[in-house]
Amino acid sequence: MKPVARHLLAFMILMNAAPLRGQTPSAAAPRADSVRVLPGADSTGRGTDTLRHAALPRKSPAVAMLCSAVVPGAGQFYNQSYWKVPVVLGLGLYFASTWLDQNRRTRDFREKYAASLLPDASAYDVANSGNYKNEREFYKEQRDTFAWYFVILYLVNIADAYVDASLFDFDVGTDLSLRLLPGAPGPVNTLPGFTVRLGF
Repeated sequence: MKPVARHLLAFMILMNAAPLRGQTPSAAAPRADSVRVLPGADSTGRGTDTLRHAALPRKSPAVAMLCSAVVPGAGQFYNQSYWKVPVVLGLGLYFASTWLDQNRRTRDFREKYAASLLPDASAYDVANSGNYKNEREFYKEQRDTFAWYFVILYLVNIADAYVDASLFDFDVGTDLSLRLLPGAPGPVNTLPGFTVRLGF
């Protein structure tokens, strides 16, 4: 490479790397989508560097609850928890279809039991009258159980949307550490031991 081209390339690299006149790198304004490193302090009092996002998005808990109340799973979609949507919809469809099936069986055995009590009932129906009643009670209990499952799922769906929206912009940071410290004997515990400290 010719000396002129080398000097020109070195000059361009230095110009791009050097800060603006009268401005230090820390004084430069960060972009809106940048991640800034700010000094912080952990529980031991020593300074650490933690990552803080310049602009964290927010979600409205009221909107998330309203969406989940109108259409189960819509609040989870609003909160961008997309994997929860098929879980909520799948369980809801399973509980609803099972409730419909148990309700149909309850109605069938109720009609059979009522028919077995009529004077013109067949001997077979009269002999199985007790079985019809037991089957009716069994499917009725199953139907009511799945109705409760559906109601609980509906309420949990709304509560999950509220909590997820409230904690949407919560930043736990990147410092997840577990420390094992020696513990000195004290008035309560006379034996030496260890102290476990979890930092986040």
